[in-house]
Amino acid sequence: MEVYEKVNEIIKNYNLTKRAFSTALRNLNVKLKTTGEMPSENTIYAYLSGKISIPIELIPFIAEVLNVTEQELFDNTSKSRTRCFKYFIKNSNHKELEYFNNFIKSQITYNINVNNADTITTNSNDNKVDKFISLLEFAPHNFLDKAIAKLEEYKNIDSTF
Repeated sequence: MEVYEKVNEIIKNYNLTKRAFSTALRNLNVKLKTTGEMPSENTIYAYLSGKISIPIELIPFIAEVLNVTEQELFDNTSKSRTRCFKYFIKNSNHKELEYFNNFIKSQITYNINVNNADTITTNSNDNKVDKFISLLEFAPHNFLDKAIAKLEEYKNIDSTF
């Protein structure tokens, strides 16, 4: 999917009009390096139709208007998100990692299928789960990749029953 198509998809999902998007983008007073001027409404429409390529310098501003990450305007596949996630983890400071860790803990409910008989459901207050999560920051990337792959296998096996 091309960037302009992804932008249009997000605009549609937010029930925005192209005019509202264009106005919001122009309200940021973005000046293009090539012209030194703000893109006109017609130019923005040309970007959205794919007639003109979107300048890379507009991407952060488009993401801001749409309230998405810049990455979401490009490739939103699982592989791309994983690559982005690894980059985020590798380059985040302690405060950012702590915020992210707390967010993840608040969002996850753990379901473990035991021999297709009983389902044990725990939450993030479970001592074993909390301990496991707290130790993940010390795990090498190779271990995390293998653990994720194995857990996805278990998930796929469980979903086939």
